[in-house]
Amino acid sequence: MNQFYAINIQNDYATILFLKRNHDVFSIIEHQIIDISELSDFLKNKNSFYLSVEQSDVVDEKINIPAAITNDSVVRNFILKKFKDTISNEKNLFNYYEVFKNKHENTITYQIDGVNTAEYTEKLLLTGDLNKIKSSSTIRFALLSLSEKCIKQESYLSIYTQAKNIIILAIHKNVLIFSRTSSVKIEAIEMQHINMIDEINRTISYIQQQYRDIKFSAIALSGSLAIDDVVPEHLHMSTNLPVSVLYPNTFVKGLDNEELQHYIIPVGSLFIPKKFQFLPASILNFRQYSLISNILITISILSIFVISFFTYEKYISYSDALNRYETSKSELMDIMKKTDAREEKTLKRDLQHIYKTEKYLQHYPSDAILALKPLIQLQKPKDIEWENGDGNIEMKVVFEKSFNKLAKLSKFEKEFKKRFNDINSSYKFIYTTNTDYQKMIFNTTLKTDKTQDKTRKQARRRR
Repeated sequence: MNQFYAINIQNDYATILFLKRNHDVFSIIEHQIIDISELSDFLKNKNSFYLSVEQSDVVDEKINIPAAITNDSVVRNFILKKFKDTISNEKNLFNYYEVFKNKHENTITYQIDGVNTAEYTEKLLLTGDLNKIKSSSTIRFALLSLSEKCIKQESYLSIYTQAKNIIILAIHKNVLIFSRTSSVKIEAIEMQHINMIDEINRTISYIQQQYRDIKFSAIALSGSLAIDDVVPEHLHMSTNLPVSVLYPNTFVKGLDNEELQHYIIPVGSLFIPKKFQFLPASILNFRQYSLISNILITISILSIFVISFFTYEKYISYSDALNRYETSKSELMDIMKKTDAREEKTLKRDLQHIYKTEKYLQHYPSDAILALKPLIQLQKPKDIEWENGDGNIEMKVVFEKSFNKLAKLSKFEKEFKKRFNDINSSYKFIYTTNTDYQKMIFNTTLKTDKTQDKTRKQARRRR
């Protein structure tokens, strides 16, 4: 079962639910409302946040674009050019999606929604770590997402009230065709409901006039007015539409209807689809980096395993052959020492055989591989390559290893360099490091020093 937090961040306070999920059922473990100044401390050492944020500065526009324009980047540039005064990559995070096709005018109507980047990000930073945010959007899209999950009508109105604020949504065929957020001035507490009902009635009348060809079949009420028995009756009488209470009791457990109405928005934040989410570039880049890193790490581990296996097997086989040769050579020399007398002709033949064998072995990097034994014991080589050019052995050995902590990578690199320095005092290699500290992959290549190889060859000739 997964556990996470659903949070509605407003100007003065935050509404918080701590839930666990079992298949499609969400159980509320804890619920509370805290002052906005306490949110950062509350979320410290906690993970997985689904956010809805109250925003005063939003973009809510529609634009008609020729239907022939279908490329996503072209559509985006068209929108930026059209709304260059209100939308820009620096000032706003914005989304757009198709809402209507006009076949007669051959155009497509797009809805553009946006939030002020600075104001929006400032509230997200109250969570402490942006990378812990799984989803984030505004209050109206949290209300829309929950309404769509609960209400199975073609055309309806969803109304949410909290204190003196009202959000009214008009949904037709799963598309948000109208939204409005307003506040009611309350001079006397006894007039609060009356003023809010009047504001709702005026907005509904405007919607019905603007969309005369759509027959809205229901009103879904949620929030503070939903727990008042009188308000639904007034709305039904003034609009002649059935009024129901938005209550997700089939898939959210742990609170009764009246108490759950104070947490409708954080519940809705659990179901906001990607096209309605507003996420800063830092979150998107981190997610993309994490995805690519995981893929590359998996591929690298498999590749290293396969290459290391064959490379190590090749090294072991060569090492065994070299040991057998040394043993045979020692045995031959012992026999020669123990022999009382031998013919000069036979002796020369045996010596020539030994010299030919040694000359043949010079075509293989036996000395270099044996010199690298301390490093091979520390880490199996990823790859070993050599070639015999103009009598000189040119050898290249690649070491690579992945780590999950930077400290372990640093410790390993220091030990590797120490052993290399010990080796390099007697046999010269060129040390090249390509370690990727961001991905925490140690990578070092050793190449034989051609100058040193020539010096050794000359020494053998003199000998």
